[in-house]
Amino acid sequence: MKIIQAGAILILVLMMLMASTPTIFAQEPVFNWFKPAVNDHNTNFFPQDSINRDNVGNLVLSWIYQVPEDPFKIPYVAPSLGLQTAPLVVNGIIYFTTFYNRVIALNAETGAEIWQYQVDVMEFVDEEWWWPVLSQKSITYEDGTIYFMASDCRIIALDALDGSEVFVIPDVCKNVEGNTGFYFGEHAPLIFENLLIARPSVQDGGGRGFVVAYDLDTLDEVWRWFSVPPVGGDPKWDFKDGNKGNIKPFEGDWGETDLIGGGAVWSLISIDEETRTIYFSTGSSPGVTDAALRPGPNLYASSIVALNVDTGEMQWYYQIAPHDINDHEIGWSVILGEIEIKGQMKKAIMAGSKTDHVFVLDALSGQLLHEPLRLGNQAFNVPNDNAGNNADMKISQKTLVGKTFCPGGNGGIEHAGAFASNTLYYVSQKVCWTVTEGPVNYKGKDMQGFIYGAAAGEKQNATMFAIDVSDMSIKWVFEMPNRYQSSGVTVSGGVIYAVDRASVMYAIDQETGKELRRIQWGGLGAGSITLGATARGDMMLFIPSGGGQVAANTPGIIAAFKLPEGSTDSSAIIGTTNEVILLLIASIAVISAIYIVFKIRTK
Repeated sequence: MKIIQAGAILILVLMMLMASTPTIFAQEPVFNWFKPAVNDHNTNFFPQDSINRDNVGNLVLSWIYQVPEDPFKIPYVAPSLGLQTAPLVVNGIIYFTTFYNRVIALNAETGAEIWQYQVDVMEFVDEEWWWPVLSQKSITYEDGTIYFMASDCRIIALDALDGSEVFVIPDVCKNVEGNTGFYFGEHAPLIFENLLIARPSVQDGGGRGFVVAYDLDTLDEVWRWFSVPPVGGDPKWDFKDGNKGNIKPFEGDWGETDLIGGGAVWSLISIDEETRTIYFSTGSSPGVTDAALRPGPNLYASSIVALNVDTGEMQWYYQIAPHDINDHEIGWSVILGEIEIKGQMKKAIMAGSKTDHVFVLDALSGQLLHEPLRLGNQAFNVPNDNAGNNADMKISQKTLVGKTFCPGGNGGIEHAGAFASNTLYYVSQKVCWTVTEGPVNYKGKDMQGFIYGAAAGEKQNATMFAIDVSDMSIKWVFEMPNRYQSSGVTVSGGVIYAVDRASVMYAIDQETGKELRRIQWGGLGAGSITLGATARGDMMLFIPSGGGQVAANTPGIIAAFKLPEGSTDSSAIIGTTNEVILLLIASIAVISAIYIVFKIRTK
């Protein structure tokens, strides 16, 4: 272990040198993709120019990593959607997760495995709070540590160099106050200063949505915020914070049943470090049970919410679909950015929703900066989308039975968008749904309810929009022949990257919307394209693909692309003292990690 110890000492020395020089985050270009959507503002904008609109057509395949097969295959677990995590790229190492809760670290240059960490999924089956879903949508990196939430809600921190456990917070979803439903975990926590902020998912398990903060030193809970009232209801539920948003308080909101649940935080959480505010969206009310039993707007489901990061106190909310019966939440991401409107700069929260609207809100007040922009195809049979206080607060899904409604419950917009140069990039997909009555399982109980499904015979396609947020005008559109869901949009080097549901990768000119290149893979497109540098400083592009139920359930691949040798000007990559130091740290990190694996395998 002397080599590793010496390497650790050298890393510490180099970091001390970095402390006396300007921080890399103020420099160009960047090397590392740390967060699920690049940064804690969720912009999906990666500011490098080594791979750009002029040379993206020259990229060549460098390696392909075949993801291992699922070793568990629990028969009653909901089918996976395959690779949905955006691969992180840090100090020459790639990190990603499989749906069956395996974290894998690869050498960015060669695709060689450095380490794997597998959660024992079979432990979940005995945990009374687990809704049987295996899904991993994001992991994150902070200060030498990889963080993720396993499918049973336990939070795991791993050493980024060797994959060893740093800590585990178990039972996050056990004995939740006011809850009779079930949960599953899929999104990485947000790390800010000494706080770890996490949230589970609920789906038809009917769990009571919440966000929870832990102290990183003690791992004790600091605060917990609930998105919906407890089972049995709360007649004054809206009256404490209801005046902080766009909906009037409603006496008896949610009713008084044991069916209350939902409001899960499905999206990536964004943070304003200056105002110490976190932003996220909440999921819809449960759609499988009769909405007439939950009168009122059903706050704070199907909303955008701002909380104080230190206390969990609500700052504001904006509900996009009061008394939602169409499953029309905002999925995947909200974006925090500075936008220019009439020559003035404003902090804004931006989000694309399954209602097919794009919302731009003042980050400080939650007020609309623009009227919501409707994208895509004509909507129908969606009574409460963007309806505010004019929504029908007592409507039932019975009004939809036997009908088709559009957009369906997965969009509209059902992915993480991107923001760069005062422009938003979102893809609207045309997918319509139908509603029938029949047997459902909710909170683990069989009952009569409502079943949502894709409308038969509908042509499914998608359109990408470039939206100028100064006035919400459309700069250009790009048509796609297939659906677009789950895979985020990436902006880098003047190129927009997108992977549609049929796993076609598009490279599009950021300024004109013209196609620069496309690559057809196969399997399912559900994960976002990312970029990052190898330990030698060569910029590469990484595409997750496959998995899911397209033709056959495949475990998926990670494909890596690079520019041909000699086509990159090294001076465009290495320019500052910090960047050189980072490359040295990356090299030491990779060598140390490989050495650890070698020692383990030769014991």
